[in-house]
Amino acid sequence: MQIRKANGTIEQFDEKKLIKALSQTGAKIDTARDISNYVKDKCYQNYKDNQPIKTDYIYRLAFKHLKNISKASALKFSLKRSMLEIGPSGFPFEKFIADIWRHEGYNAITGQMVYGKCVSHEVDVVAWRNDELVMVEAKYHSDAGSRTDLKNALYVKARYDDLRQNTFSIESLDTKATKGLDSAMSKTLTEGWLITNTYFSDTAIIYANCNNLKLMSFDYPIDGSLQDKIIGYSLYPITILTTLTKEEKVRLIEKDIILCKTLHSQNHVLKELGVDKDRIYDILEEISTLL
Repeated sequence: MQIRKANGTIEQFDEKKLIKALSQTGAKIDTARDISNYVKDKCYQNYKDNQPIKTDYIYRLAFKHLKNISKASALKFSLKRSMLEIGPSGFPFEKFIADIWRHEGYNAITGQMVYGKCVSHEVDVVAWRNDELVMVEAKYHSDAGSRTDLKNALYVKARYDDLRQNTFSIESLDTKATKGLDSAMSKTLTEGWLITNTYFSDTAIIYANCNNLKLMSFDYPIDGSLQDKIIGYSLYPITILTTLTKEEKVRLIEKDIILCKTLHSQNHVLKELGVDKDRIYDILEEISTLL
């Protein structure tokens, strides 16, 4: 049986991939196999005239079946899709990435104009701890079929080569965000990262590995992917919630409430948005189930 992916490519249905995706949500392996068999049977029933089955159809079948077993697992299964809704601009994604670095013990700030040896560069995320200084280019996509490709990797590597030739003081980065820290500390760039919420092309990965450029996508690298970080630190975006409307998600993101953790601790914002008491209870209950 052939499937059509979001980017339009066609490949053979791989049951192991579906089982792996289901088991990563915390579902038991037997449950994952049962759901996979259910999905496979449904797909074969609709596999007519050798027309590929869309991955969206496979996702909806698996999500509905998993939700009947475990709502928390079903929400985690929808994580990939929820990451596509963090926009519409890339700014919320940058803040999301900064939160990941903070959970790893770094100080992190976003949207910095940083000077290299030759020219200035707008850097999405700057993070530091001890002698480490990390700068991140965050590539947000709202389309599941979009890939961050070789030209992006080439561009980011050239920027970091320029930035590596300069030395930075903490104070020169952002005095408000770093108030109280040792502003005299001097640092040189130790790591340059390119991070996307979707995928990398094969050539981008090959080039980055050859040129000491760090990459992170939804499923890359195998240990330490964006998915791993989100689940490991429980950094689920509010777009994963089924109890919020699309409009409410947009309005919350406009207020810089991107994480479910943040919404849970600042739930008074829901009342300010006009959400009634019963729905606020349902929203907070869903967050608690997820976390």
